[in-house]
Amino acid sequence: MPQPPDTILDQAPTSGQLPVRHPAGLRLPISVVILTYNEESNIRDCIASCDWCDDVHVLDSGSKDQTVAIALAQGATVHQNKFKSFGDQRNWAIDNIPCKHPWHFHLDADERFSPALLDEMLDLIGPDGRKSACAAFQCPSKMIFMGRWLKWSGGYPTYQVRLFKHGQCRFVDFGHGQREDTTGQVGVLATPYIHYNFSKGLLEWFYKHNDYSTREANEALLIRRGGRPTLGQLVSGEAVAKRRAWKNMSYFLKGRAIWRFLYNYILRLGLLDGWSGLRYCAMLGSYEYWTELKIKEQADAWGPTTAALVEKMLAEPATTSSPRPATNTGDARP
Repeated sequence: MPQPPDTILDQAPTSGQLPVRHPAGLRLPISVVILTYNEESNIRDCIASCDWCDDVHVLDSGSKDQTVAIALAQGATVHQNKFKSFGDQRNWAIDNIPCKHPWHFHLDADERFSPALLDEMLDLIGPDGRKSACAAFQCPSKMIFMGRWLKWSGGYPTYQVRLFKHGQCRFVDFGHGQREDTTGQVGVLATPYIHYNFSKGLLEWFYKHNDYSTREANEALLIRRGGRPTLGQLVSGEAVAKRRAWKNMSYFLKGRAIWRFLYNYILRLGLLDGWSGLRYCAMLGSYEYWTELKIKEQADAWGPTTAALVEKMLAEPATTSSPRPATNTGDARP
């Protein structure tokens, strides 16, 4: 399949990755908080990409591997809090981690900073952190899959609030992730961070998304009770609000798996990402099928119906099966 001329083939993270420092050696007035759980394969390179920062914190959810030991050896300050949800974990970090700087950047262990992103953040907030009047910034990311950047099928650019000013941003759980709740203007960064979403292999992705589809099904049922988005919400307003309105509308459609595949592969030109794009779009379709199936399971109350059927079958008297006919084993004699 053809590849877009500006495709960037980012290599998978490897141990010993070079640190990411600001070209001028400046320390940005930003504290970094990294969320972890069993991330021994990722945390070393993640912290290495924070070499420009003088205040790196790891918020761990009870890892059973060497995540904490590696983080401490890398010079990070480690905190522990049992994971309940992404929104709860980020809010716990805001409330309980004594960060040095008023600006915070929340990073996951499979994500990396780039020098270009450091330049843009420094330009926006200034060397003392007082230049911007924004409360937070939406940040895009580059998703890496099978050795390449999924520029088209990955929906680039999609945004999440990751850079924000302490005291002006909270997080609210939504589906399998979270949404921001800010008390001021939200800006937009143009430069992405790098996301190695499959650094632990496909099994980890399927395991997580099985759980995510359950959470999203629960959220979908709540949204459906509130009614469909209006036409105005779908076609007007800023980009993030429209994207969320269309996401909410999708919960009212049938055949979500097919629509999601066609959207990412055809409409979003995922076919330009080659075989990696085709495989990823098929995986997204599978995820949407799981979500739709779990929505139907709850809406149709399969659980009680199944339990009643089992109870009825157990109460019925056992039937005597007829004896099986003799079979010719091949060595019988006439």
